[in-house]
Amino acid sequence: MLLSRTLKVGMLVLSLTVPVLAQADAVQDAAIKELTSTLGIDGMLPGLAQRTSASAMPLLQEYFVKNKISLSKAQQQKAQEGLKAYVDGVQKVANDYFASPAVKQQFAKNLNAAYSAQFSAEELKQINAFYKTAAGQKLLKQQPQILNTLELETLKQAEPTLLPKMRSAAEAYGKRIAKK
Repeated sequence: MLLSRTLKVGMLVLSLTVPVLAQADAVQDAAIKELTSTLGIDGMLPGLAQRTSASAMPLLQEYFVKNKISLSKAQQQKAQEGLKAYVDGVQKVANDYFASPAVKQQFAKNLNAAYSAQFSAEELKQINAFYKTAAGQKLLKQQPQILNTLELETLKQAEPTLLPKMRSAAEAYGKRIAKK
């Protein structure tokens, strides 16, 4: 009897707590969104696209080495002439990837998880309002770690999709150059 009553009370408390927790999550999510906008973190994905596309040349070199391709002088000239278009193509692949709704959604999810692990909703509000408060100092201390984790996680998640596309671009360009 006592166990049954305790269980019922526990269930009642839990049912009353769930809506409060959902509201707290919404408040924290809103505070995170405002903070990331204030700090410009929500504009991080284009920088990741730029950073990722820097591997265009190493991927092309990898293709040539892997396939034991030596370019003649004429092919080297042809490669030089088309290099900008190739690099621009890889940049477009990276830009398209990081601009996709799925990647943006995952980025927002990672962003919320990273900030939620470090700050409460109230701390986020304080940071937004008073950057030099104690909460603001915590942000300054924790932000490099948060951004590094977010960047590494986003790039790690991009690799299975983006790297094959970039390799394909390197291969297609390499084949065009290697033709005699």
